[in-house]
Amino acid sequence: MKGSAAMLMALAGTLLCVLSSAEAFTLDIFGNANMDDTIDENDAVFMQGIINGTNNPTELADANYDGKIDELDIAQIELIISGEEKELTILDGIGNAVTIPMPLERIVSIAGSYGPETFCALGAQDKLIGVASYAIENSRQLDSFLKDLPGVGGSREPDVEAILKLKPQIVHSYECYYDLQAGLKETLTSSGIQLVPLDFHKPENFSNAIMTMGYLLNKQDRAQKLIDFEDHYLDIIDERVKTLKEEDKPKVYLESYLDYRTAGPGSAENDNVLPRCGGNNIFNDVSGVVYIDPELLIQRNPEAVVRFIHDGQVFSGYGVTDVGPIEELREQTINRSGWEKIDAVKNNHVYLISTSAQSTHMSVFLMFVAKCLHPELFNDVDPEQIYEDWFRKFLGIEYVGVYANPSPESW
Repeated sequence: MKGSAAMLMALAGTLLCVLSSAEAFTLDIFGNANMDDTIDENDAVFMQGIINGTNNPTELADANYDGKIDELDIAQIELIISGEEKELTILDGIGNAVTIPMPLERIVSIAGSYGPETFCALGAQDKLIGVASYAIENSRQLDSFLKDLPGVGGSREPDVEAILKLKPQIVHSYECYYDLQAGLKETLTSSGIQLVPLDFHKPENFSNAIMTMGYLLNKQDRAQKLIDFEDHYLDIIDERVKTLKEEDKPKVYLESYLDYRTAGPGSAENDNVLPRCGGNNIFNDVSGVVYIDPELLIQRNPEAVVRFIHDGQVFSGYGVTDVGPIEELREQTINRSGWEKIDAVKNNHVYLISTSAQSTHMSVFLMFVAKCLHPELFNDVDPEQIYEDWFRKFLGIEYVGVYANPSPESW
């Protein structure tokens, strides 16, 4: 139970950070003078306009972050473009300016499994010198990448001494825990190490976070491929769901891992999943994640039930081939007292979906949900095939796993 509770806390911490939208973004790197999504010669031209007085200064114009805007900033922009800069100043996920020595060669990521998986997907696993212990213990898809790396404790409370011994240039962390890590930041800074809170799993900032790290690692092309993958599948979901009339959106009971625990407005599980995937929450009158009255659920008669699960709750996720445990949990869910009365059970619309499919590719997870709610809209889309493509393209491994029940091919 202790392990399960800890995993739930970790999942809650990351899911609460998730929002939506794959739109144009501003690259939060100093030197992006014209405030678009890249640093190129247009920024040098724009910077010259600032110096000449024809353009207004922008937040990111001070490329070398020395408090002045002058010809040295143009020189820094040219160095960034050529990949020869000696340091790079970014805005982290909290909005702090952080100056990082370049090239970036030594990274500790304490951002659960999401951080290490992103570095591996960027092709920068050789830069990782330490990771959160959770990633080593619970990320089977990363076994071949992390097997020789030391664990440095938890995401919220890492082992500071272990980190200092590794002598990283940066410690990458979740934004969610930043306010709890003032002591960690102070200790690292005094040792010449930068704490960089930057979430890769938040769709509304995914493109900026991925491309920012792409610049830090000199992996801009790889970062763009990750962004393009996400945008492509999120666009498919958005384009199809927007054609739905309100009466075509099913009434959904969303269960957050535990029996009769639902996620209403104000929770990431609801706000960033159901509206985007074309579902209406039968508990849209509650706030956040709460336990509900089983009788009230039956009265509200959902047309679909979507239960989120995690690997510690039931044997599932990457590397799993035995569907027995997840099938058993689904049967237990369906056979609850009085559930034979609800339409979701009568019509076999009860789905278990693993949030392991979320990670730093929210589009994959959302495609599972969108397809189960609207199989007719997504009859040409196979979420498992999309996930297989992601694993092959970005981790170079085969897709083996159990992420949903029933199997999406039956939806």
